[in-house]
Amino acid sequence: MLIDSHAHVQVRQFNSDRPEVIAAAFAEGIGRMIVPGIEVESSREAVALAAAYPGRIFAGVGTHPHDADTLTPDALAAQRELAGSPGVVAIGEIGLDYYRNLSPQDTQRGALISQFALARELDLPVILHNRDSHADMIAHLRQHGAGLRGVFHCFIGDKSMARDALDLGFYLSFAGPVAFPRNTELAEVAAWAPLDRILVETDSPYLAPPPFRGKRNEPRHVALVAARIAEARGLTLDALADATTRNATALFRLPPLDPQEDTSFHAPV
Repeated sequence: MLIDSHAHVQVRQFNSDRPEVIAAAFAEGIGRMIVPGIEVESSREAVALAAAYPGRIFAGVGTHPHDADTLTPDALAAQRELAGSPGVVAIGEIGLDYYRNLSPQDTQRGALISQFALARELDLPVILHNRDSHADMIAHLRQHGAGLRGVFHCFIGDKSMARDALDLGFYLSFAGPVAFPRNTELAEVAAWAPLDRILVETDSPYLAPPPFRGKRNEPRHVALVAARIAEARGLTLDALADATTRNATALFRLPPLDPQEDTSFHAPV
């Protein structure tokens, strides 16, 4: 079994065929997925998916740095209420993005700190977006993140950046870019990182791995991410799947699987 630890299947790109996309992932042994929100409405939609697929889909509730200027006191209160819903396992997707700067950097930092506090209050892990903002992210974790656990999602940094995250007790999650032919250094990081501290994800509908690059990404493609990391580490795909499933289950405190569910993993052909 594989767990797609980050898939935005609630967004508009899946409006025409969402049930089919989810069913295809389950049929190929993607036993579970984490669906993070990016603001209040998409968080609400993630919670609805968790309710529709109990034990298979889990939700994150959060405001992405692109939408940080929407995190009003009322919005934060709404997130707090949503976070108490069944199937919510994380505060996220939250973070900093100094590449696009769609919200002012000061606003991003304020939203991040507020959501750190919410995660600590609710004892939930955080799902972190960190783009061109690594120094500030690490500084804010050191200053405001005491006691937090979580994951740097779609990690694309070097070993020094990875070590910063690992030293703070965080996991690293690898997505489609680890399978891009030019990203040999990222594959080396995925091979070097401790096996008990890595996750796999798609970040659907974005960042599809080869041979689907440039097309809509789907949760079933997490098997291609896992296969690339397994190759880099000299592991079988089954061994990598088992390890990353254990890691995601531990980080998000997922309940035991229903023994009647068929979550057998089918390697891609």
